[in-house]
Amino acid sequence: MRCMVVLLTAAACFSQSKVNVGQARLVDAYGANRLPPTSTFASPPSSPPSGAVYIFTDASAVGACSGGGSSLATCRWSDSAWQVVGGSGSGGGGSDSSIFSGGTQVQRLMQCAHGTVPYTSLTTASASQEIAIQTGISGNVRWDQVMVNPTTPFTGGTATLPTVSMGRTGSNNFEMTGVQVPIGSGGTPWTARPIPPQLTGTYSVVLNFAVATGNVNAFNAGSLDWEICGYAAR
Repeated sequence: MRCMVVLLTAAACFSQSKVNVGQARLVDAYGANRLPPTSTFASPPSSPPSGAVYIFTDASAVGACSGGGSSLATCRWSDSAWQVVGGSGSGGGGSDSSIFSGGTQVQRLMQCAHGTVPYTSLTTASASQEIAIQTGISGNVRWDQVMVNPTTPFTGGTATLPTVSMGRTGSNNFEMTGVQVPIGSGGTPWTARPIPPQLTGTYSVVLNFAVATGNVNAFNAGSLDWEICGYAAR
């Protein structure tokens, strides 16, 4: 009879796979995995200890430590604000502030931005035109990759052999792609992993559209997608 009581007690204990431990963690006894408890920014924990980690279910965006949405975010309490786990930022999204001035940010930490340049943006009656896609890029930015992709061929008018390149303005306007990429046939993306153009100060990133003959504003068709990904080294 005593053995039966011991067995029943053990079975009752292990039948519950999860238990709250001090309101700071949720322990999965079955797999011995420590799972952060869930909460909301609308009704956050009242007095969390420093370093407490929670999964919030009403984040403004995935991974953002601010409320107002319905996304998931894992955040750590710093005694004054909720921080992104894995970063050193403060509440409201952490210190992972954007390093880009244009385009649509699609990823944080390693940050990416993208945009589109239609042929109607080429308004200069000359053989080339630079279009700025980023301004004020800091010398501490390190580039993971850049891409240009002519989704629609640039055609029409008297312009021939159109190309595009990426770099800093002026004579360096090809240094990030490394070459002048043909865009007259479309559908062939070009990617590169450039070295930082400069390590101090700030600079702009431009796309340089050029033609062998004619003017760049002569096109009556064409669209180019661009994408850049990088991170702040310090």
